Amino acid sequence: MVEFDVLIKNATIIEGTDEKAYKGSIGVKGDKVEALGDIKGDAKKTINAKGLTATPGFIDAHSHADWTLLWFPRAESYVMQGVTTFVGGQCGGSPAPLGEHIRVPRLLSDHLPELDPYKFYPKQPYYPLEQVNEWMKEIFGWTLTWEDMEGYFKKVDEVGISMNYAPLVGHGSVRTKVMGLDYKRHSTEEEQAEMREHIHEAMKQGCIGMSAGLDYDPDVFAAHEEIIDGVSVLKEYNGVYCPHWRRTGRRRGIAAGHVPNEKITALMECVDVHNKTGVRLHYAHMSTGWQIYPTPPDELEAANVKATLDMITKDSNEELDITWDAIPRMTRSGFAVMPYLASLYSPWLRELGGLEEFAKWLKVKDFREEVKDAIQRGKWFIRVAYNPNTNPRWAENIHVLKSKVPGVDGKSIAQIAKERGADEWDTWLDIIAEDPHARGATGQLVPGACYLQYYTNPKGMVGLDTSVYDDKYQAKSPPYSFPGINTFSAYPLFFIKYVRDGSLFTVEEAVQKTATLPARVHNLEGRGVLKEGGYADIVLMNLPKLKVLSDEIETRRHPKGIEYVFVNGKVVVEKGTHTDARAGRVLKWA
Repeated sequence: MVEFDVLIKNATIIEGTDEKAYKGSIGVKGDKVEALGDIKGDAKKTINAKGLTATPGFIDAHSHADWTLLWFPRAESYVMQGVTTFVGGQCGGSPAPLGEHIRVPRLLSDHLPELDPYKFYPKQPYYPLEQVNEWMKEIFGWTLTWEDMEGYFKKVDEVGISMNYAPLVGHGSVRTKVMGLDYKRHSTEEEQAEMREHIHEAMKQGCIGMSAGLDYDPDVFAAHEEIIDGVSVLKEYNGVYCPHWRRTGRRRGIAAGHVPNEKITALMECVDVHNKTGVRLHYAHMSTGWQIYPTPPDELEAANVKATLDMITKDSNEELDITWDAIPRMTRSGFAVMPYLASLYSPWLRELGGLEEFAKWLKVKDFREEVKDAIQRGKWFIRVAYNPNTNPRWAENIHVLKSKVPGVDGKSIAQIAKERGADEWDTWLDIIAEDPHARGATGQLVPGACYLQYYTNPKGMVGLDTSVYDDKYQAKSPPYSFPGINTFSAYPLFFIKYVRDGSLFTVEEAVQKTATLPARVHNLEGRGVLKEGGYADIVLMNLPKLKVLSDEIETRRHPKGIEYVFVNGKVVVEKGTHTDARAGRVLKWA
């Protein structure tokens, strides 16, 4: 008789392999799956999983949780929905290497308007590390004591985390370490050589690849040759290159008349990096190569998606040499929450002291025109999809969720303006003036079936582009944002919408998209599958009763139906409750 630490009995098992679902048991010993199927034996802990589906723990292929993990080490927003691993260090930004100047950590940046007051943007993009640590000590009681990725990993281990972290090194962080504040130019050969050494060091310390943030400082200033040079280092480690590609261009100084990047050119730039280095390419938050105005019918957008994927994979020679993740867009509040219609006007909220004062001043014509003028001249950037300077259909992408203003709930600014026979921008500002606490959401409505090609294609998988939080977090400073529904419920919602209540995927196929494929792409051996000798990252979910409790107004609720979550063989969620176990690890390249 085999002795198990945990015996899960009577489960419907989805291995994440070619096997179909089957009834059976899972024996866990230490951090590994010891046995699967029809097994017998004694166990220290036995779970009757009748009516529950056992899957590998979900893996978020694109996450920024490494920037909030030390504040929220219990990782509630992830593990409570079944996510056991995230791939961090995305969009060019990793927690190391650290130089003399660094980007202010996300949780500290919420205090920056008080620490170093500003209106439009912080006075400098990077602050001296010494100054940042003074503020960190004052506000949080601890400091950034590490210099390299190995040092950060030690800090993570010291704190203890409830989920696994697969680290990328960020090219932007490396570039800042080498170039400091003098980054708005192409690098020299000597600087590129120094960057290569830092990338080598990060890979030797355990990183699984490298990201780049080609729309963001400082990577937006990097020449194509510099990116190729840095990515080439990854080849000897079998690392993966994960670019946030040049989708919009630098998100500063976007004035009226701005011509956005050609997205397909930016996508093919990444293919060129892959072709010239031989390093596997994994696109972050995939979208189409062409922008179509006005919003096209599904048939045309489907052709756009197909043409994009066909073009970037035309020269693909292997199953996983070119892959991508896409953000699930299943609700209007999925990705992020404004949360107010006024939230996009953060400079004036900061200047005037809040929502009510801003609303009051919007009734003054001169002030209103000054706000418009500042945005038109590019002094304040609003994201491309709903920026009046960059998108002629911007007003279709801002929606009123809840307001005291009669007749506007559930409508876009474009719809309301048409009904009123009024200017769209003034309509937006009028609603804020009438109700400063009006709730809103940005982005297009839930996309049609065409968007789902990103997942149905064999090379596509789920990536949330979020961080990790508890269910109380909200920014104290403008824009007063808090996490969207995806942060707490994306994976249950994916299984509800596309498996249980839909027919896009079988449950076996959905596991491939949410666990198996991300593990394979990122070299996470023994993860993303349930197999003998594999790691015991396991989700037990009640698929028939799986329920998302978040809504567009309150997104920060944990779902029901994720009954148990195991991380490295330890129970982190039991009967829908966090056990406070810190069983997570840094998953280093070996």
